[in-house]
Amino acid sequence: MTKKLAKLLIVSMCMTLLTSCWDSKDINKKSIALSIGVDYVNDNIEFTGEIAKLTSSDEEKVKTSDVYKMLSYGKTFEECRKNYDSVNPFSVFLGATRIVVFGENYAKRGIEPYLNRIDHLYDYRKTILTVVTREKPRELFNVKVDKDICVGFLIEDIMEHVAGKGEGLYPVTGELLSDIKLGKIGYLLPYVGIEKGSIKYLGLAAMKNSKLVGIINIKDTDGIMYVLAEKPRIVQIIDRGDNGKNKISFRTIVNKREIKADYVHNKVKINIDLELKAQLRYQYYMKPISDEYTKKLENIISEKVKNNIESVIKRSQKEFECDIFGFARYFRAKKPEIYKKINWEDGFREADVEVNVKTKITNKTLTDPNAKEKY
Repeated sequence: MTKKLAKLLIVSMCMTLLTSCWDSKDINKKSIALSIGVDYVNDNIEFTGEIAKLTSSDEEKVKTSDVYKMLSYGKTFEECRKNYDSVNPFSVFLGATRIVVFGENYAKRGIEPYLNRIDHLYDYRKTILTVVTREKPRELFNVKVDKDICVGFLIEDIMEHVAGKGEGLYPVTGELLSDIKLGKIGYLLPYVGIEKGSIKYLGLAAMKNSKLVGIINIKDTDGIMYVLAEKPRIVQIIDRGDNGKNKISFRTIVNKREIKADYVHNKVKINIDLELKAQLRYQYYMKPISDEYTKKLENIISEKVKNNIESVIKRSQKEFECDIFGFARYFRAKKPEIYKKINWEDGFREADVEVNVKTKITNKTLTDPNAKEKY
């Protein structure tokens, strides 16, 4: 009996290995979607994107590739696709799509329908990067790219770079769908645009009920990174005086981060505790740093970071009226029964948020704090 099972297993494995792909059409007979753009134009959905068309050269007998633009309109996603198929000689393959770009017009009406489309279409990957663009997606895709294969790849690489440095977020569709299912919380998407003919990361788009409710400029995102980024490494510049000419540059790293949510006296309470390591990078003009001044610098950095966090949380409470930080997860884990009873949106708007930051400077360079200045 064991031998028969072993033979059956071997035969099954051989059949699996010999079975060809279910989609047997040659790859050069497909249009490979690299990036997709979605927007509203005159009450029609505008589909645009970048397509890699693989062709075969008769002379060289080798495959060559090219990236060209797609553009289609319709009242529904299906109508857009039908209109595109009617003028395109090859079927579109979505499995290679790296990024979905939403125009502001579409984002303001709500991106959830398209996220559900990604979730349920078998050939869409659930790890697609999702961003919002200031310009229309078709304008974005028309930018000439010298630094990468195409615009979609460039945006993806930019966001991987800034997220890797802890200065940005890299939200994928699967994570956004999870946020939507939780309900009553918002989320943040990278916000990009065109400046001086180049694609640039501009900040974050705040989403409530999957609708665009506000833009956070990149210069105001430090507080968000300290709370949400995986490994934030934020540079802080401290003014050392001399009429503002001398400054000290620190790289701050989150050594420990703890977020707690509770319910005290019928009110949501959120505590954020951060321990930072600050590495002195350089001074504009070299001067000794004493132990006493080191303590002062640690307090200045702590206060600055605290203010950054409190400012953006207050904005999310009063302006966006939405929990873009996902504090609901901490509250639901701590007080599941109360979470079911209260309206979290109201609870978050009125929540007391306490931020505590402690900073430790780990180096002061080799400058002797007792040395006399030279003139």
